[in-house]
Amino acid sequence: MRISNRSEIIEYVKQNDPEYRVEDNVIFFPKLFIINTVIQWCYNQLESKKIQPSEMDFYLMSIQAFLEGKTNLSWDKDGNLVIS
Repeated sequence: MRISNRSEIIEYVKQNDPEYRVEDNVIFFPKLFIINTVIQWCYNQLESKKIQPSEMDFYLMSIQAFLEGKTNLSWDKDGNLVIS
């Protein structure tokens, strides 16, 4: 998965999230919020040099597994990313 901007994130999730749907004026996109926060967290970690670019593949694979229902992504009470 290669992502260079937000619109690519949205398109990727649309194509891979089976829960995505549009009914009238309502868009159901339950996984996008958590995916967006994880990607923003990754960018912030990269900018602050807390993770290396080579580590991004792990997080992108985790996002893909989350979309496929193979794993769960969440944040704990201290703001740490939990992949389970």
